[in-house]
Amino acid sequence: MKPATYLWHDGRIKPWHEATVHVGAHVLHYGSSVFEGERVYATPDG
Repeated sequence: MKPATYLWHDGRIKPWHEATVHVGAHVLHYGSSVFEGERVYATPDG
């Protein structure tokens, strides 16, 4: 697979090497975005 050279970030297309994420970003601090949308429900069957 050919790696991406550009990406969409902050409303514009940027070269891959310009992509940044703030060190205080929730996803880096807690890693909780991995589980976004997952749900668990207790049921009589377990």
